[in-house]
Amino acid sequence: MAGFIDKLRDYFTNPPRPRAAFQLSQSYLSGIHVSSKEKSLKHYFILPIERSVIQPSFDKKNVKNESYLAEKVKEGIKKLHLTQSSITCLIPETCLKMFVFSFNSLPSSQKEKEEIIRWRLKKQMPLLPDDARLSFDVMKTNREKKVLACLAKASVIKEYEDLFAREGLKVSTVGAATLSLFDLFDRQEKDNLMVINLEEDYISLTAILNSEITLYRLKPFVLESHSQLPFSQKIDNIVKEVENTVNFIEDREKKKINSFWIRLGILAPEGEILSILREKLSLPLKGIETSLASGLNFKEKQILSPLIGQILC
Repeated sequence: MAGFIDKLRDYFTNPPRPRAAFQLSQSYLSGIHVSSKEKSLKHYFILPIERSVIQPSFDKKNVKNESYLAEKVKEGIKKLHLTQSSITCLIPETCLKMFVFSFNSLPSSQKEKEEIIRWRLKKQMPLLPDDARLSFDVMKTNREKKVLACLAKASVIKEYEDLFAREGLKVSTVGAATLSLFDLFDRQEKDNLMVINLEEDYISLTAILNSEITLYRLKPFVLESHSQLPFSQKIDNIVKEVENTVNFIEDREKKKINSFWIRLGILAPEGEILSILREKLSLPLKGIETSLASGLNFKEKQILSPLIGQILC
């Protein structure tokens, strides 16, 4: 009986996750639809999109060609065989602002917590937009409390929500690809590692020490005249950013990063990025995969892994 009561309580306090999820990036739209009874994929898709259609930004309009993107969304919905339902949507991380803060203590009141976190945020971003929306998660550690805070403009979020609302779908959860990867790790794997999430237009780095997120960094790839960086320069930038971040963490936290885990959110990598990075980086590098999608090839697993982590794990 106790087990049933616990499940009932969890049902109402943690509602079931949507069975479908989409990710929008500057170069593709992807989606998955999962079985309601089994942890397995029913349908999935990966659709390339033109680079000029989405230009991610925290405070500017993101969707530059609404009719083109609406057609891609409609095509994706058909591939997933969806009817009206709630969905999860992972939006480009470059339109979000994410920070990890440390506190010796925090008040119990949610409102007071938010006031303190906003005070810290204003030190990082003195001119917060009026429609900035804050989401945060408090992570307890042995010594202190760490907060993962995420900011987004309501007007930007609405752009992405409206794409699906026109097709009768409600976006019930908005997330970021990097954060959705962590449920793919076993507990024993979350020990002093760095997660590298590589998209066409940015790299995000997240350090996990003692199974807790300690640092998050995002670096866009600066493009000149809307041209792509040469492949060799992009690789050199990735290696430099990763190694500098490792050194920063080890100096500040006095702990060693033991390994790198990478997710390649790139449709057509130039050359063998994974093997090249393995040669150039100073620590072991592994590709993030998932056993929950055994029928997918490596590239499909890499692209779809944030969606799988978001709703299947």
